[in-house]
Amino acid sequence: MAILTAAVVLVGVLVLFDLLLTLGLVKRVRTHAEVLDKLVNARPGPQLEPGRLPPGTVVGEFAATTSDGLEVSRASFTDGAVLGFFSTWCETCAEQLPGFLAFAEPLGRERVLAVVHGGEDQLPGLIAKLSKVAQVVVEPDNGPIAKAVGVDAMPTMAVIDKHWRVTSSGYQADSLASAAI
Repeated sequence: MAILTAAVVLVGVLVLFDLLLTLGLVKRVRTHAEVLDKLVNARPGPQLEPGRLPPGTVVGEFAATTSDGLEVSRASFTDGAVLGFFSTWCETCAEQLPGFLAFAEPLGRERVLAVVHGGEDQLPGLIAKLSKVAQVVVEPDNGPIAKAVGVDAMPTMAVIDKHWRVTSSGYQADSLASAAI
């Protein structure tokens, strides 16, 4: 009977030791998760959702050639503009493209600039869709216009006033509907 009692006590001690180790491990994992979350989400400036630019941001100077061969720059849009940034590899871009097209169509091509990049085989289709409502510029990822505007995610859509300040932006055309151009 003494051996059985000793065995039960030993198993109980081992179970308590295992429980303490497990609780310590859980605490350590939580601490590391918090540190990693802070590192991943640490961005200078205001915390915004991807595809959103801070209102009031002034767009920098840029110059580019459209797919039609026209030269465009900030000076090309004297009364403000609607800007859209899209990529052929971005599923969200494909989902949000119809909303952007519907928003931009009544404004006229002279007030809308679309910037695209992506796979060479898919670019013609995207350019054809956007060319109906916008002047289209093809540039590499993080190209000159994207840098001038401050775009860091695709899709990004923005309404820019005549002073080239962002009045509204987002990754959905619905976020632009409240802004007047």
